[in-house]
Amino acid sequence: MKIPQKGYDLHIPALKVKQLIFSFSAARNEQEEMEEKREIKRRLTRKLSQRPTVEELRQAKILIRFSDYVEVSDAQDYDRRADKPWTRLTAADKAAIRKELNDFKSNEMEVHESSRHLTRFHRP
Repeated sequence: MKIPQKGYDLHIPALKVKQLIFSFSAARNEQEEMEEKREIKRRLTRKLSQRPTVEELRQAKILIRFSDYVEVSDAQDYDRRADKPWTRLTAADKAAIRKELNDFKSNEMEVHESSRHLTRFHRP
């Protein structure tokens, strides 16, 4: 590529042109990234400055005050494992539940006509 400059022909190799374009592009990307970070910081600062005061939160009964004292008492040990009745269902029980659910969905449940095709039925 030849670029005339002040009466002289300068020959710039293609590789050098690509390097110049890449460095310009990288600088532009860094500039855009910095600008984006500044914008995020500005928005977050604005949100923080618009927060309600402690007094406003108390009046709205959003901010509560905790007691300075904590009461501790002994509790008896007990089995914390939950009973899982669904693990004891037979295949026939599960099929009956699915049938009842499908019947409810098809006959009793109110569904808008345009959404009816989205209703999920369980396998029999």
